[in-house]
Amino acid sequence: MKDESLKKILQYQKNEITEHILYGALAKRATPENQKVLKKISEDELRHYNFFKKITGRDVSPSWFKIYFYRFVSRIFGFTFTIKMMDNGELQAEHNYEEFEDKIPGIKKIISDEVKHERVLMEQIEEDVLKHMGSMVLAINNSIQEITGIVVGLTFAIANALMIGKTALISGLAATLAMVASEYLSQKAESGQDSYAAKAALYTGIVYIAVVIFLVSPFFIFSNHYVALLSAIIAVVIILSAFTFFMSVVKGLNYRKALAEVSIITAIVVSLSFMIGIGMKLIFG
Repeated sequence: MKDESLKKILQYQKNEITEHILYGALAKRATPENQKVLKKISEDELRHYNFFKKITGRDVSPSWFKIYFYRFVSRIFGFTFTIKMMDNGELQAEHNYEEFEDKIPGIKKIISDEVKHERVLMEQIEEDVLKHMGSMVLAINNSIQEITGIVVGLTFAIANALMIGKTALISGLAATLAMVASEYLSQKAESGQDSYAAKAALYTGIVYIAVVIFLVSPFFIFSNHYVALLSAIIAVVIILSAFTFFMSVVKGLNYRKALAEVSIITAIVVSLSFMIGIGMKLIFG
């Protein structure tokens, strides 16, 4: 085998042992049901590693940076998000294996079968937060569009940063309580389960109030209402980008398309709010 080919195989081997250790580490923090799935995936990765080891005749050290990085990501965004990110790397690797089909007969079929098997296992992983993804999406879209609309409208109608902040905060808290109550009743009627409805309402409330805090805070920090508004809009961009990325990875959506759709809807709401604010100022002064 040529040095270049051997180098690539060794890299694949390194990836397999890295993911074997990582999945094993994630399994230790998982629920009993998810633990079984993650351990099974870890065993699959070890088989991949041993397959390549027979070809190279070498032992390879894992990438400890990746292990620590993905463990950190899993603590913030959860198992599903982390595994989906890793799975994207698996898909790329599966495509790259094709170049070795002639040199190592059967490699593409073996790896392809294993990757498909892992994907089936991944679909069995259950994470509480994902059960309420719909509630979270509704909360973040409503909160961003509503609170952004309020601060934009008030900025051009009142032109007083502190007054805008107080008014938007009161509106945001009231909207949070209304949203939480509505989500609880909606989920209770749909599922018939108090615990499920309560968790959906909790996630809705957390997301909604977090957006309110991010968007309203600049008006308490900056005395210039235009600077505060600019800061709030930057916060909107960051929140939309981050949440859309999370949702795209978990749900397997096209990130650019999803972000464009959310951005267009939000821009329309903000534009209408701007016109309402200007109109109020012209009419009432």
